[in-house]
Amino acid sequence: MPMETTAQARPAPDDQDLADVKSVLAGDAEAFTRLVERHGQAVNQQMRGFARDARICEELAQDVFVEAYLGLANFRGDAPFRHWLARLATFTGYKYWRTQRKRGKEVPLTAEWEAAAAEAAAPGEENPGDPEAAARLLYEMLAALPDRDRLLLSLVYLEKCSTAEIAERLDLNRLMVPMRVFKAKLKLKRMANKKHWKEKVKWMIS
Repeated sequence: MPMETTAQARPAPDDQDLADVKSVLAGDAEAFTRLVERHGQAVNQQMRGFARDARICEELAQDVFVEAYLGLANFRGDAPFRHWLARLATFTGYKYWRTQRKRGKEVPLTAEWEAAAAEAAAPGEENPGDPEAAARLLYEMLAALPDRDRLLLSLVYLEKCSTAEIAERLDLNRLMVPMRVFKAKLKLKRMANKKHWKEKVKWMIS
């Protein structure tokens, strides 16, 4: 789990992205099309961590680029455009979860979560569990967590984000991230212990 706490040098911004951003701000609509073509697949892939339905993922990705276009003047250019876009995508997915929960709808476990649960709980000498059952149990636990906690665990386990990346995406102090992740995992652990699920999902709560 890539949760480093030491300071890291920020990657250099991509010159091509910077040039296109400046062109968009100067009125060149085609430049924004190039940004979408360059980063569209990555954004769509990121949204798969928030919804299973491919159509919804596409809609969420479109929302991300609308937000990006409207807020492009806020891009400072001191870090890669992809990082800035990933942060917008994170909050777009988070808003989707909150909206669904307010409407009383279940936010289903994504295919990525199910695959991770199935792989981690695959029958074996050390973990003789049922992969499908583990995925279902993981869904029940995650669905019971506050959306903020679920988002943190998604960034850690699905997107393999570092502490610095999580802090950047969620606008948190880097020192706060490990503690918030610890608290989210602790909530899962308590549920797992209470329902005797610990062996099924120990890959997340250890």
